Amino acid sequence: MPNPAAVELQLSPSCYNCLSWSADGELAMAAGEYVQILTPRLPTQGGKENSSLPGKANTWHVTRIRVNLFANKEWPTIFPQKNEHFSIGPEQSLSTVVGLSWSPPGLARYRRCALAVLTSNLLLSLYEPGAKGKWKRVAIINAALKPHFQSFVKDGGLCLRKTYIRSFAWAPPLKVSGGAEGAAYSVPGAEARWGVQVLAVTNDDNDLIYLQVRRSKGEGGGEDGYSVKMLGLSSLHDAEASGGLVQGGSLFSAALRARVRALHTAFGPWVYRPLDGGDGEGGVCSATANIAVLYGSKVKILKLDVTLAGDETSDPEWGYSSSAVSTENALLYGEQDNACQYTGPLRWIHSNGSEHMHLAVGAMAKVITLSFPWEAYAGTATSGDVQVREWPLADEGTGEHSESRSWEPISGMITTFDESTHLSTLHIGTVGGLSAMAEFRDTPDEGPLHSPLWKNQLDDVRERFDLDCDLGGLAIARVWGLASHRGLAAAAITLHPGDMVDYRTTSGERTSIVFSPASLQPPNNELSISGQSPIDLSPGFLQTKRETVLGYILFSYDKDTNTFPWSQSLLYAAACCTAVGSRNQDLLSQAKHTLEWLAAAAEVDLTEEISTCSTPGGKIKARSTEQLDESENTMFEVCTICDAGIGWHSPQEAQCASGHLFVRCGLTFMAIQEPGLSKFCSLCGAEYLSEDMLDEGSDFADECRRLATVFDTCVYCQGKFLA
Repeated sequence: MPNPAAVELQLSPSCYNCLSWSADGELAMAAGEYVQILTPRLPTQGGKENSSLPGKANTWHVTRIRVNLFANKEWPTIFPQKNEHFSIGPEQSLSTVVGLSWSPPGLARYRRCALAVLTSNLLLSLYEPGAKGKWKRVAIINAALKPHFQSFVKDGGLCLRKTYIRSFAWAPPLKVSGGAEGAAYSVPGAEARWGVQVLAVTNDDNDLIYLQVRRSKGEGGGEDGYSVKMLGLSSLHDAEASGGLVQGGSLFSAALRARVRALHTAFGPWVYRPLDGGDGEGGVCSATANIAVLYGSKVKILKLDVTLAGDETSDPEWGYSSSAVSTENALLYGEQDNACQYTGPLRWIHSNGSEHMHLAVGAMAKVITLSFPWEAYAGTATSGDVQVREWPLADEGTGEHSESRSWEPISGMITTFDESTHLSTLHIGTVGGLSAMAEFRDTPDEGPLHSPLWKNQLDDVRERFDLDCDLGGLAIARVWGLASHRGLAAAAITLHPGDMVDYRTTSGERTSIVFSPASLQPPNNELSISGQSPIDLSPGFLQTKRETVLGYILFSYDKDTNTFPWSQSLLYAAACCTAVGSRNQDLLSQAKHTLEWLAAAAEVDLTEEISTCSTPGGKIKARSTEQLDESENTMFEVCTICDAGIGWHSPQEAQCASGHLFVRCGLTFMAIQEPGLSKFCSLCGAEYLSEDMLDEGSDFADECRRLATVFDTCVYCQGKFLA
């Protein structure tokens, strides 16, 4: 596999850990007042003329969004506060980006990832793509904190501090069990497919807050928004936060304690517990996770126990009632844990089936890993048995002596997991250009840190810069952030002269993103930024996938009430699509039953449609204009161009009696007769009716939304939709 080429952007990073790569393949980079989003340009259907390797020409769509502009209702005017509550970020900063991270998939529109951006005014915003790919701010998390603290905090300045967000971390999706196998063609709920989204934030008053975030339907036909619910809160205040650097009890020590902040947060994986009577009636999920927080120069680890229940006390908006309990997990502290001055960042390291968990923490001139059994992480052990190991950060080839160590701060740290080898890898980058990696199986490697594969890419870019500027080998490459996605690692670097003052204008700012395989082991498959696997477009495969939707609609018959939960037009389309394209006898029998029910309920003659179910693969003729005029029923499709009837000859195409040809929706199987009503799969290009473009309040629009909630990705290839 050839080495992917670097991507050069005309910008400068505004913070450490400036890169974040979503599960959908979108790469976001913090750049001052802007966020630069690189979306992979997918290869064409043939897949040969456009390479999917990063850095190749036309590989990325590049979008720039400005994130430091807020309306007054989003960020009210703040007057200068007293000394104990003063914060230079909200009062004087330019609101530049200081942190960003993608949510797990399933939160944003079309089940994509939402982008969380923390700006220097201590506001945490969520962004998602809207119409025509234009990104927009859809929520400000701080707004959800304000009502909670205003209810009991009377000091206005302190209340402001409690709503300022210093750090945040997304939890892995908390997935609800699908339960016992349901009826034929049933589909698990969204919480089982995508999980519940949990976000941990620390505020300016050193509280760790657990939030549940979900996308909600807009009221009265308005735009969809986001709902945020507080699950719990833990205080991080510690009388010994200043450590042993200064004399305890002194004025200086008191001043330091007053300014200690929690600046890094990392959310560990969920450990699911079996449901029992202690979880209450209707319990559907019970899980434990640990959150690591860098509080000043100390590491605190808190255990969060969450239980979801679907009982009569459940909130209809949220689907499940939730309860959360947070306690400090003292089992995960090692003997040397607080003897070191930690600087961050924090990363959890784990693999499926491993007996140990690891926590990597950045410190001065080294990285420290805490290793402990899974039982201690889950809180079921009586002792932690924590193993602490130091990894000195030394210049290549100089050994581990303190005088040769790299003292620049760690600006990027990521962990990757290779499912084929069950190997976890820790990647580290510093502002001084030092790069290192370590591999973890069940326990850390005993050997020293070694160079990652992207170090070769970094050296190539630095050498070209050195030659272009005639620096005589004194060029310096600084690492500003690392990210990983589907077996690839990316590093954001800037280049500088090492023997002179570096001055450049805005037009001269440059940042390069280099790519390489994340693991030293050769990959089993060719790595791609899109992660797109070959799509089977054979008629048999497409029909099999189509039948999952047809079965869901046709088998929704309620025997007790002798009714269907769908309109007659949708039932007619599903039954005709089955009769024309399916060979599944169970489906054909149910389609025949549905047509007989429709004939009786609507008092119309459906003899031709019913007979087609007995001879699958046939065609259903379009009804004449006279037949349509005689019938007041709206289940039959009519061409909007010539008012002629539309027949059935294919599940994918619709043609009226006059010859006008239309594409059928891949979900409702209705003809799409007007432009601008469609959404498309980003992978296979399948066309669907967009529920957001239909008339608000109509029964058909409501049915489309119900179906789109269940089948929220492409029916044929599970790709995400594009507006």
